[in-house]
Amino acid sequence: MKKLPKIYQNEIDKNIRNNKTVYRFKNMDTRSSTPYENNKTVKETLDEIFNGIGYALNIVVLIKTKSKEYETTLVARTSNNIVTIDNEVIPIEDILNLEIKNK
Repeated sequence: MKKLPKIYQNEIDKNIRNNKTVYRFKNMDTRSSTPYENNKTVKETLDEIFNGIGYALNIVVLIKTKSKEYETTLVARTSNNIVTIDNEVIPIEDILNLEIKNK
C-alpha cells in the first residue's frame, strides 16, 4: 500500500471560550456610575439563573446559608432544593443570600 502524505494541522494557540459569557443590560442604569443594587429574593434570583439566556452552569454564584458559604455553579433546581456542580443539595429555605458573581 502506498503511503500518503500527512494532512496539514494548524496549531490552536489561543484560548477558545465559546458561549462562556453573556451580556445583559436590562437592570443596568447607564446614566449613573453607581452599581446596581440587588433587592431580589432568592426565588427571583434562581428564576433569573435558570430561565435566563445561556446555561446555568456558566454562572458562578455565591450562596450564604445558615451554616456554610458556597462559591459554585448550579446544576438543577426542584421546588425545595438546589443542586450544585459539587453534588451538594442545598434546601432553598436555608439560603440567606444568593448572589450572581459574574454580573
